[in-house]
Amino acid sequence: MTKADRVWGVVILVFGGIYLLEGIRIPPAAIGDPLGPRTFPTILGIVMAACGAYLIARPEARMGPPALQRQFFRPVLTLSILLIAYALSIAWMGYLLATFLFLLASACIMGERSPIRAMVIALLFTRFLNIPLPIGLLTHLGLS
Repeated sequence: MTKADRVWGVVILVFGGIYLLEGIRIPPAAIGDPLGPRTFPTILGIVMAACGAYLIARPEARMGPPALQRQFFRPVLTLSILLIAYALSIAWMGYLLATFLFLLASACIMGERSPIRAMVIALLFTRFLNIPLPIGLLTHLGLS
């Protein structure tokens, strides 16, 4: 375990905690899915926080490259900031638009070279999962 692994454990734990808190702040669904819109963000926040805590508490016996190598620092940092922006924007922007933009940007950051394929991935996720979440800004366009 290197010092960098522990630092990234703290960063991941903090981001996971923020994401968990924002997930809990999503209003419960009045109708539709019994699990509601909070389920996925809450589970994701818990898993992120647990992974961060594991990186902090993992024993020293591990030898090898650090959990986050220098070449991956910028994409991981960008995705972390994007994840927080997504969590903060979902309430006012709405699930469809916020998730589409988040997935589109994430696919491009993670190496998808085709913008068309990235859009297809984002559209498939937002349109075919049938998750009843608020539309947000799209209601002003008459898309409710």
